[in-house]
Amino acid sequence: MQDIAVIGTGNMGAPMSTNLSRSGFTVHAFDIAGEKLAPLETHGVRACKDHADAIAGADMVLTMLPTAHEVRDVFDRHFTQYAGPGCLLVDSSTIDLEDARRLHQDAAGSGYKMLDAPVSGGTAGAAAARLTFMVGGLSDHLDNARPVLEAMGARIIHCGGPGMGQAAKMCNNMMLAIQMASVVEGFHLAKQVGLGDGKLYEVAHSSSADCFSLTAFCPVPGVVENVPAERDYEPGFSTDLMLKDIGIALDAAKRSGLSLTLAPLAASIYRRFSNAGYGDRDFSAIYRLLATDEE
Repeated sequence: MQDIAVIGTGNMGAPMSTNLSRSGFTVHAFDIAGEKLAPLETHGVRACKDHADAIAGADMVLTMLPTAHEVRDVFDRHFTQYAGPGCLLVDSSTIDLEDARRLHQDAAGSGYKMLDAPVSGGTAGAAAARLTFMVGGLSDHLDNARPVLEAMGARIIHCGGPGMGQAAKMCNNMMLAIQMASVVEGFHLAKQVGLGDGKLYEVAHSSSADCFSLTAFCPVPGVVENVPAERDYEPGFSTDLMLKDIGIALDAAKRSGLSLTLAPLAASIYRRFSNAGYGDRDFSAIYRLLATDEE
């Protein structure tokens, strides 16, 4: 498996493409925002003029797109038209569990292979080829794709059959959303009672409150280097994407008859922040929303 087509070269797809190229794969990339493609050419990625140019002749097509709508559009209008027999589709977007299962069914019915393989690790993990891939699908399909995924990630976890990668991702991101809200409230409480931000971080980082939201996305400026809070909350992982992911989890819970308590509360925080015009800011920027509430 040598020729890889990448569809979607945004904040995640671009570094994933360059890491594939650095690892010796032949990479053909396309994005509907054509201006995103030119910088990739300096890393050996071939910028393609359209979907057909990227997909035709590829051994594997990797999609990294915002929603299930775009993934479905690529599959229906382009992948099934231009991919060769037996081509493997690997979707690393974050989409609804049921959408992923339908894509698996349709791919198999059209003679193609598929893995749902959403990622964790954010833009920093993508740039450093340290992503975690949560993979759903047949094990022999994963065996074929593993060298490609290893060029972009540090961990590849086979979560089960079709859709189980998306199941893992929605649960993980729901937990992350709730986690960030708790970190933000902890810092605001500390400030209210006179405890310094740095001291709370030092204690939490070395004790039971340590977590990814605290260390990799610390929401308070001036505490941790190289986090979105140090770049005016430039994502990172945007509030709107987090809101989308919580919605996926809430929809799955509703369909399965499970009543959740904390996730709807977290969703309401991110929704308020997005509705206020900050959906393009990193999800850790809810620190600003809760600060405003206290004033």
